[in-house]
Amino acid sequence: MTSDLNFENLDLPSISIVRTTPKVSEDELFSHQRCYMGISLDNPGFQGKNLQALLLWALGNFDKCLVVVGDHLCRFNEQIYNTFSRDEATEAALRRGDLFMDKASRFFQQIPAKRLVVKRWQRCLRSGEYKRARGFIDDLFASDDSFRASVERDAFSFLKRQARRSEKPIVSTEEAIELSCRYILEEITVFAALAEQGWEIELYPGPELGVLVDIAKGRYLRIPQGLTRRINVELAINPSGAG
Repeated sequence: MTSDLNFENLDLPSISIVRTTPKVSEDELFSHQRCYMGISLDNPGFQGKNLQALLLWALGNFDKCLVVVGDHLCRFNEQIYNTFSRDEATEAALRRGDLFMDKASRFFQQIPAKRLVVKRWQRCLRSGEYKRARGFIDDLFASDDSFRASVERDAFSFLKRQARRSEKPIVSTEEAIELSCRYILEEITVFAALAEQGWEIELYPGPELGVLVDIAKGRYLRIPQGLTRRINVELAINPSGAG
């Protein structure tokens, strides 16, 4: 599938599959023609040669890849870790997206448009699929104690990871968890909408969210249909020459 791409001597890391959620065979996985990557701007896996390696691996295994730049989503983290109002946090998040695009656009432009689509986060929030899925997710969060607890565990785990990196919330722990939950709810709703639009395969250099693992196991009723169809592929980025 890379015959229309010409990238040589880049000395890129190698990419390997760690696991899929739910578990599927490689034959089933690669029978899909399209995949997407949600770009977390805080994840070093989406920077420089790591990003290039991920994208070329994606296009080597799928006909088309959607890159969703999670800039607007970062506004929640900007509120948690900086003394920003909601509007200031949104502006800061969009500036981070601009910076990412400035760094990555030259590489993106070398890939044929028929193979690569790049979309920024706010566009995802305007779709009918997103709006319908958001109603299901919000109702589930309000009514299902188990689902809400799973989201809150993921939120708390995020705060703990950041604390290990010496990142301390500016806001109270309670508000930090609330903002982190809002981040997660928006993120998984976008994933549901993308799946309903035909983007069912997610590639990510890191583990799946716990709540999405629970969803893949069928633990909750009345979830958006897209979340029952999506497949998460956890990828490892290996040093150059590693398998």
